[in-house]
Amino acid sequence: MASADQQGLRIPLLTKVAIIAALLVSIPYYWLLVDAGPSNAPARAIDLNRLRMAANQLRGPLPTAIEAVVPAHDDYPGTFLVASGGLRFNRVGAIVYRLVTPGGDTVLDAGLSPDQAMAAGFTVHDPGSQRTANNWLRGARRIVFTGQDIDHIGGLIASPAREGFAARAIVNPEQAQRISQVAPALALEKSVNAHRADYAAIAPGVVMLQTPGHTPGSQMIFVRLASGREFLFGGDNMPMARNLAWLRPRSRYMAEWLGNEDRAAVIGWLKGLAALQSQAPAIIIVPAHDLSWMNVIGHKQGITIVRPGPSPEQTQ
Repeated sequence: MASADQQGLRIPLLTKVAIIAALLVSIPYYWLLVDAGPSNAPARAIDLNRLRMAANQLRGPLPTAIEAVVPAHDDYPGTFLVASGGLRFNRVGAIVYRLVTPGGDTVLDAGLSPDQAMAAGFTVHDPGSQRTANNWLRGARRIVFTGQDIDHIGGLIASPAREGFAARAIVNPEQAQRISQVAPALALEKSVNAHRADYAAIAPGVVMLQTPGHTPGSQMIFVRLASGREFLFGGDNMPMARNLAWLRPRSRYMAEWLGNEDRAAVIGWLKGLAALQSQAPAIIIVPAHDLSWMNVIGHKQGITIVRPGPSPEQTQ
């Protein structure tokens, strides 16, 4: 027979059930949405001198300004794109950039169609912004992509003028393979950065840096403006500004449950970006999808967000 003290230590059945239920919920929650490991992932070095040397490699006018449009957006819990980022919703978007350049612009990413936006998880699509992106693509001298996912390449595939766009695309092999899977008729062999140069100059002041992690075809784009101001577009290894500020990648739910991310590589690139930021604080490191950053910090740093009116699209 149990003593009075032992009876006092007995845990009621409902309490036991509540504890077990809490553990069953909290452990997966922590693993999927909070844990930022592996914390011992080695840093991936980003060589600032090589970036700057490559930016000076090609002669010609440098970009004079950066413009952006947002063809699609949605609100996600913060912890989805930043492990332990909380349940407060953050606005994220698919963003297209134009490097305004005398003699021929460079466009970063291509936007996406309404169907592609839905498939990529965006509930709001802005046709006016995509029209602007399509006009930029038509007039661009070159087009590059920070990633191989549909929210980066979709506008190229969806446009009736895509054959013309493809002739001016500069892609890495993984991006070419992905585009060919979705749109087999597009021939990108002549556009591929076949040598996979880690620091590939593609225009005066514009350099592609291969950074596989979120996807094998992920890359960053370094830009030096004629004013001397420098930007590094972090791509999908850095979807939100807090990824860099906190050195925390996407949640495991987004990175591995829904995707196939090399999380250790992503953490390594975040550490590399942090080292670069410490070395050169004046460089503006641009997150891939963070609209709050774009509307405040990006605007302050000179990125102009273009908000198009409802004018009809030009002839395809």
